[in-house]
Amino acid sequence: MTAKTRVKVALFGLGRLGVIRARILAFHQPRIELVAVCDTKPGTGEWAAANLPDTVQYFSDPQECLRKSGADAVHICTATATHAPLILQAFDLDLHVVCEKPISVDVATTAEVIEKAASKPHLKFLVPFTRRYDKSYRTAKAMIDEGELGTIHAIETTCLDQQDPNAFFVTFSALSGGIFVDVGIHTIDVGRYLLDVKSGLKNPKKQVNRVVAMGHNAVYGDLAKYGDCDNGWGLVEFANGKILTTYLGRTLTNGFEDTTRICGTKGHTIVTGTSNVEIRDQHGIRTRSVPDAFTFFDPTFFSDLAEFADAVLDNKPFTCNPEDAFKAIRICAALQHSFRTGLPVYFDDEGNPILEPSKANGH
Repeated sequence: MTAKTRVKVALFGLGRLGVIRARILAFHQPRIELVAVCDTKPGTGEWAAANLPDTVQYFSDPQECLRKSGADAVHICTATATHAPLILQAFDLDLHVVCEKPISVDVATTAEVIEKAASKPHLKFLVPFTRRYDKSYRTAKAMIDEGELGTIHAIETTCLDQQDPNAFFVTFSALSGGIFVDVGIHTIDVGRYLLDVKSGLKNPKKQVNRVVAMGHNAVYGDLAKYGDCDNGWGLVEFANGKILTTYLGRTLTNGFEDTTRICGTKGHTIVTGTSNVEIRDQHGIRTRSVPDAFTFFDPTFFSDLAEFADAVLDNKPFTCNPEDAFKAIRICAALQHSFRTGLPVYFDDEGNPILEPSKANGH
């Protein structure tokens, strides 16, 4: 029997990220064959016909696509609320899965998906966190692993989006889970990636002691009705004493910025997503910023999909496992809850956040 040389993939969702993924799958992945795309929105079929090979099938019905596309795997780029149902259905049909973050905004639903994935060990399941596939972050990780910075005791992260005149994320907030879940899951994951959060634990299940978050709406006041903010600050105290701080914002005027400071006993290093291209002209000296996260992290989309193909075809390991996504969403859900209640959130001995209801912050 001849071994497979390409993975047949069906892509779900042709939104802002989905169209980027579709082009990469169709034209830039020699070990992947894009066999189908699916989106329920009017006009997406015309986009697919104009921009993708004519061999790519178009479906407007997700169930039909799952069953009739002939795919070996699915790539899910749909709205967050649809992620978990699509993942579970794909597993039931014995399909490999790539799903954009988060699996779900709900911790219990995420746990259900993780349990289902564990029951299907022959299927590959990737939730790709972009920073883990970024060259700068990988360089920093290698420095840590080689001991150049000494013992890493703290991580400080920021992720700041440019102001959106259309305020897309305001209505999106109703489904996104809030800024700490939607945006913070990336910064929390990279913090866990760079910190040794498993060392020195008396109870390996409990990696986090407590979190606390605060925030406000500097520009987009309508976010308040969703219990959300346009600028948020979070603090995570891990059970081994290490600290992670994150600052998230949606009100930057110059573009997108991503910065992570790694604090070690021998030295610090700063990984930055701000362009370092310097311009000197009649206006003075300035640097040019990248407009959004998709622009900056676009190269990582090639790497994570290549890794997925290698895992399916050659059984190679992933850079990030489903358990990483689960641990990240537990922290992010706790941070969002802390912001909404105005109280710290503690974690129990099973590693779960204790999300007690409160009206302390008016939400």
